[in-house]
Amino acid sequence: MDRTVLELFQDRARTRPDAPAVTYGDLTLSYRGLDLRANDLALRLSRFGVGRGDFVPLAVDGGLELPVAMIAAMKLAAPFVPIDDTAPADRVARMIETLDAKVVVRSGTGRPLPVTIPSVHADVTTLRELPAPPSAVRAGLDDLVYGFYTSGSTGVPKCALNIHRGLLNRFAYMSRRLSDRSDEVVLQNSRHQFDSSLWQLLWPLTTGSRVVIPERSGILDLTATLDVIDRHGVTTTDFVPSIFNTLVELLRVQPESAERLRSLRRLLIGGEEMTADSVQTFRSLLPGVAIVNTYGPTEASIGSVFHVVTDEDHDPMPIGLPIDNTYAVIVDERMEPVAPGETGEICIGGECLGLGYLKDVRKTAVAFVGNPFPEIPGTRLYRTGDLGHRRADGLLQFAGRRDQQVKIGGVRIELSEVEAGLLSHPRVREAKVVVHDNQGNRSLVAFVTVRPDETDGAPPVAAEALRDHARTTLPGPLVPRRFVLLDTMPLTPNGKADRRRLARMAGESAPAAEPAGLGGTSAAVLAVWRELLPARTVAPDDDFFDLGGDSLAAQRLAVLLTERLRRRVSVRDVFEHPTLAGLAGHLDGAAEAETGDLATAAPPHEPFDADGVLPEDIRVPQDRREAHAGPDGPKSVLLTGATGFIGGQLLHDLLTRTPVTVHCLVRAADENTARRRVVANLTRYRLWDERFADRITAVPGDLGRPRLGLDETAYQRLAGQVDTVVHNGAMVNLARSYRAHRDTNVHGTVEILRLATTERIKAVHFISTLGVFQTAAPGARRGLEGPVGDERPPSDGYTLSKWVAERLVAQAAERGVPAAVHRFGEVMPHSRHGVPSRYGLPDLLVRACLRAGLWFPSPIVTDYTPVDYVSALVVAAVAGGERGWFHTVLPRAVSLDELMAVFREEFPLRQVPYRTFWETVRRMAVEEPADHTLAGVLALIPEPAAGAADEVLVKETLAALFRDDPAAFSSTNAMALAARAGLDWPPVDAPALRRYAEYYGSPEGTAVLAGDRAVRAGEVRGE
Repeated sequence: MDRTVLELFQDRARTRPDAPAVTYGDLTLSYRGLDLRANDLALRLSRFGVGRGDFVPLAVDGGLELPVAMIAAMKLAAPFVPIDDTAPADRVARMIETLDAKVVVRSGTGRPLPVTIPSVHADVTTLRELPAPPSAVRAGLDDLVYGFYTSGSTGVPKCALNIHRGLLNRFAYMSRRLSDRSDEVVLQNSRHQFDSSLWQLLWPLTTGSRVVIPERSGILDLTATLDVIDRHGVTTTDFVPSIFNTLVELLRVQPESAERLRSLRRLLIGGEEMTADSVQTFRSLLPGVAIVNTYGPTEASIGSVFHVVTDEDHDPMPIGLPIDNTYAVIVDERMEPVAPGETGEICIGGECLGLGYLKDVRKTAVAFVGNPFPEIPGTRLYRTGDLGHRRADGLLQFAGRRDQQVKIGGVRIELSEVEAGLLSHPRVREAKVVVHDNQGNRSLVAFVTVRPDETDGAPPVAAEALRDHARTTLPGPLVPRRFVLLDTMPLTPNGKADRRRLARMAGESAPAAEPAGLGGTSAAVLAVWRELLPARTVAPDDDFFDLGGDSLAAQRLAVLLTERLRRRVSVRDVFEHPTLAGLAGHLDGAAEAETGDLATAAPPHEPFDADGVLPEDIRVPQDRREAHAGPDGPKSVLLTGATGFIGGQLLHDLLTRTPVTVHCLVRAADENTARRRVVANLTRYRLWDERFADRITAVPGDLGRPRLGLDETAYQRLAGQVDTVVHNGAMVNLARSYRAHRDTNVHGTVEILRLATTERIKAVHFISTLGVFQTAAPGARRGLEGPVGDERPPSDGYTLSKWVAERLVAQAAERGVPAAVHRFGEVMPHSRHGVPSRYGLPDLLVRACLRAGLWFPSPIVTDYTPVDYVSALVVAAVAGGERGWFHTVLPRAVSLDELMAVFREEFPLRQVPYRTFWETVRRMAVEEPADHTLAGVLALIPEPAAGAADEVLVKETLAALFRDDPAAFSSTNAMALAARAGLDWPPVDAPALRRYAEYYGSPEGTAVLAGDRAVRAGEVRGE
């Protein structure tokens, strides 16, 4: 292959112009949009004289501007060099000046650069879509493509240069061995100042897949990373081992979180040595995800050795075998190969090699040496400085470094560069830096001696002053976490600094003074602080980060506190309450709120106050308020949530009961993927019919994003085609907050209502829940079929989001939007074939009983309306142009005991008290961490309180999760609509319940019970 990475991308831009290429926050660029905007930026750069071989520094924040700038530079055959503009000013100036750049690419509102050369801003919102680049420059495979700065042993960063051939070879190998599919979604999980970000940003663009660039807050927040992976259906990303290990700790504490990684197909891990325990634990939690250990220096095209982890791998983990057209040899000091099993230096050759270091002939000559091996193509080898050996099975094994270079958090650090930065302080006489490993949490510890100040009365140098100096002279990853001031530096017999003694001193700690009066939460927080921080003493007002904590330590702190306090602690809690006393007080306050009345304890100005006001632009002019679907009923319907339980039934019934064409808004990378998801969902629920194919239009989009995640052309096309919207899609997670549901459920409803008033007027049928009414006391007034009033809003996040969304729909109706609101209770299995929703609380509890082989008697009753009943009524309302509010719920309640009696006919279930049931499920969840049926039900049902009677536990705690009296809700409108539509619903009786039980006795249901890995804790229905 002689085509460059740029040309492979341009091929995709021609063949898949409308496919999504890059997503950042609420913005997505198609392949065409990315390509044409890069043309405009290339033109702007060319006006400053940028051409073949000219370095283009990218001092950008990340975001969409990053791939646009990279592609623009490649169009000019100009190598790009990402710059960390948050580094100390002197360092930034030195890096840019070394490049002799004609212009710097900027984005966002970054701080001013300490250079005089001009800047070009790469804001994608202002870049034009030019049909062609400014010139037909074509880079050759041996031309420079990029450079990355790495830590330098003399204190000066060095720029490693790489060519197109090496980058192409790496990407071609990934496509051949990992995936050449066009439906991959790759998360750029590495910061763009590190070369590992390159494959995440550019490789997917050579296969027609999509890149997701996260919005970075400066905080290592693994929960946010899981949200991004879950939201976008990420299939591939990478982690450095230190962060990956913390992710595994999080999954151990919160096993239900693994479901948010269900879209992953593979994880690449590199930058440090991985540990078998973490990797194998992750593989047990997510057995379908391949783990790939990657190794390779920046000087050799990102990575050159790969290994897919197997069950047989254990510590020390192998790094694997060289990729295609790449070679590795283990040599001794004379550059002669060592025997198998013997340790030597790893040298790399082949097409992966870069050209060396910019403007540093000496360092290049030392690292890039002549190739004495005729069996290895090429004239040069790169001496990595890494030690390793070849195992008996032929795999390479890493065995440490031969110099003072280390890697922490995936960042390559020359200890001498850190020491040089400290020595620039006027009072520092000596500085030595070592690595301290505390249970896998590696950090830099600086030992410093100072010279006396000649000025009388000058204060002594404090560790905090040294830390401040380091922050101004070194990039963040190079700032030591701990500073130790010594009178004299320990020496070896030959007079050199005794680094082994310093390493022991870094691990030594005198008994810490216990802050007075600590107990409870404060003592627990202190205990974890001491595990993670290098400080010997901790006072109540000490700041976690001032004592040496960083983002990774904060994430580990949140995980460990969650485990030990049995209370959810987030990394945000740590950043917002960084002192010992502040964090303990916050956690105690949160615990009190959890046990009190959340609705009354909530602050009066939560976001839902403002969210419940419909934007003024959403309204129907008076002269257009009667025309929407025409006299013959709807012709074209937009359905959201078509890949869920209710959504699948709605789609089936729209296609069988009406002549409409249905546009299904689906979270997916492209139309083909969206269609496959729709068809797979119908098939799962036994609803697919080949005759549906021509009447389903898949629309890849996202409810949680502006304009439904559609570009302007797709949005206007949809707005002009559909005449009715059935808005069923929602995020539903009973364990999460209102804020977590806000984007999809509230802002998404705003976007649906805006669409309803764009181009043509559209009727909106909004699917809601009876939960918008607070549970009423016996004898209280019934929930009426009308708008929610000013009564107390619901307390859980999901239901509150629907309450707010209903208020928006009511306002839209007042402004002329033809609207109907359909409130459901518990939507249960299909009345004829018994297939249930795998996301509903009743079915989750049923599956837990079947998995445990137990059931417990209870007074719980719940409404029970089969999914085909509720769907038929909604479709009747759509066909008849109905407006208003409808409570689609059958009046007869079904008791849990009645339901389980039917299941006991099919399955051998043993009766136990609720406490025994809960303890058994808890024990099974610990023993089977990959079983998210068990984890999911534990996230929702209450833990038995000590000393409480079993009947009290069930009646007063568990029963509160169910609506126990469907007759408390008026359903006059719904029943009248059913009569007009000729819907004759038989009652839910023993045969209907038996069909539910028989489903789990079928091969399909048995497979679900045996291998269910698709239940997210708390989720009832999703998109």
